[in-house]
Amino acid sequence: MRIIVDRRNRLLHVDLSGFRSTVTVGNFSVFQYESGPRPSETINLGCLWSIPNGNYGKQTRWNTDGTITVTGGLANGDRCIHTPRTLPIPDGVTFA
Repeated sequence: MRIIVDRRNRLLHVDLSGFRSTVTVGNFSVFQYESGPRPSETINLGCLWSIPNGNYGKQTRWNTDGTITVTGGLANGDRCIHTPRTLPIPDGVTFA
């Protein structure tokens, strides 16, 4: 599980893990990092997980405190399958 910040090329390489939800929740922080880079602004990472039993995907945010939040909620039993992505770093975003 990692997010590689390629400052030189202004790219993010996002490779997280899949998981299964054991609760029904709204927006939910699924990963909390103790160390590593944190963005100066919340970054929308787009659709990182597909939900095969519901035939839809989940949008994700990387927050300024380093957490990764799934938006739109999860149902108990949702199996979230991750697809690695590379996307541009948004203009004005820096990393501490």
